[in-house]
Amino acid sequence: MKFIDGALVGKNKALRYVFGITLIVFAYIIGSTFLVADIALNFPSETIPETEHEIIDLLGKNRFLALVMIPFVLVFIALFFISTRVHERSFLRLISGRENIDFKRILYSFTVVVILQSVLLSIQIYFYPTIVFQFDFQKFVPLFKIAILLIPIQTTCEELLFRGYIMQGLKLRTKNNLVAILISGIMFGMVHIGNPEIEVIGYHIIVYYISVGIFLGLISYFDNGMELAIGYHAANNLFAALMITTNWQVFQTDAVYIDNSPPQIGWDTVVGILVILPFLFLLFKRKFKWGKLTLNE
Repeated sequence: MKFIDGALVGKNKALRYVFGITLIVFAYIIGSTFLVADIALNFPSETIPETEHEIIDLLGKNRFLALVMIPFVLVFIALFFISTRVHERSFLRLISGRENIDFKRILYSFTVVVILQSVLLSIQIYFYPTIVFQFDFQKFVPLFKIAILLIPIQTTCEELLFRGYIMQGLKLRTKNNLVAILISGIMFGMVHIGNPEIEVIGYHIIVYYISVGIFLGLISYFDNGMELAIGYHAANNLFAALMITTNWQVFQTDAVYIDNSPPQIGWDTVVGILVILPFLFLLFKRKFKWGKLTLNE
């Protein structure tokens, strides 16, 4: 069975999907209360912070990062329950069309993306004096522990939701691979509308997130599993958290470098959409021998 047709297995009535999505939203909301509870219980005399900057100033960057990752842990658990209990299908079908998860594919994708990100960062450091080395060992060690433990859960959770549960469900309902990939990619982009960079750069940055979402949907479809997407997503977010940060993006951390340039869509974003994503697609196609590319099968 093809990965995108994973929803054909088990019980798939619309009401079960309604219940599944509701449970996912509920899990995320419950997970988000940990941040609210921390502020209310440990800083009762403080003025209630209204912006992300104010929350980070109050809690600290590492504590804030850990707390915003907790909802994804609960959503991950919810997705496992929904797949195995609500739809009564193997959790593997949400991840891959293969007999087992191909961890070598995850590692390959992760490694390639880290190398490409490192090359781009090196170029940026050379040409942009606004990128400053700020490595602090005492701050970086706890950041590294939190990031390595929780960010892969966050990124895998998003892949399970958008490239697994939603994309497979859309294929089941629409009977069209392209529609399923496009709509799930657009939905992936739209959920990032609350990110702080949207406020300072503008809504047009959503095009980047939608492009990434469609790209991840395409490689998951052609590779018959989301292993490559899992590796890409984990590498991208870990790099953003550990290697280079800003004071306006979603990951505001004690990374190795900080970019002090004003909020903008830089050349790296444009290169990412027009060069890096097509390059990765062609690299994966050749490496894993996808053969003839068609969305009609």
